[in-house]
Amino acid sequence: MTEAPYKAPALEKGLDILECLASLRTPQSISDIARNLGRSRSEIYRMVVVLEMRGYVERTDDPEKLQLSNRLFEVGMRSPPKMDLHEAALPEMSALASRMMQSIQLAVVSSDQIVVIARTESPDDVGFSVRLGHRRSIMKSASGLVLFAFASPAHEAKMVEDLKAAGASADELETLYEQIKDVRAKGFVCMPSRMVDGVTDIGAPIFDATSRGAVASLTVPFVVTRRARVSLEEAPHLVAEAAARISAALGHAPR
Repeated sequence: MTEAPYKAPALEKGLDILECLASLRTPQSISDIARNLGRSRSEIYRMVVVLEMRGYVERTDDPEKLQLSNRLFEVGMRSPPKMDLHEAALPEMSALASRMMQSIQLAVVSSDQIVVIARTESPDDVGFSVRLGHRRSIMKSASGLVLFAFASPAHEAKMVEDLKAAGASADELETLYEQIKDVRAKGFVCMPSRMVDGVTDIGAPIFDATSRGAVASLTVPFVVTRRARVSLEEAPHLVAEAAARISAALGHAPR
């Protein structure tokens, strides 16, 4: 890593705390955080107080434990690229939900995980969806397979690095590369949900005008109901077509 020309110790400690909570994914006490960062409790305490006051961390049911709030997510969503993605995707997501009578999700990569940044509920009485901000390993989700399969070479290498840091084995990575061969060939993924029995996850990539790889995945957790307007066989092509229209709205020109 290139050494920074300027030092900002307090800022670095604050960022270390946020990254520590994000990587551990379970609530931590101040002593836990200090131990993980190799710092003293007194060094961490004031930083945690400020981060809590600013709304970046919050107490859990156990007042001694801290976790990340949704503040970082909310700040990230204010950036213009994400707003452009939302503006392009939401109308298509709404139309697709009505056409298919299914819930629709929009996901992006965050380190070794995907995070859901937008969703449209199914118009039907029955459907499946996850909360905004839901995270899951790239290797254990349809959205993750799509985003890995259509990533730029540089982003793919970064995801592999993050997956290894999160504990992914060589065998797991080999399986991941085998899975994405089919995804790349078809242009979409259609697979049984790894979260819920009876749900089939369907995902397709979204591109924009500037990135070399996919910037998001349009994903449908398909539930077979009596009011379903399309079959499971038809669904992947509808999802892929909607993703292509979103990509076009973002200025992407297929090669």
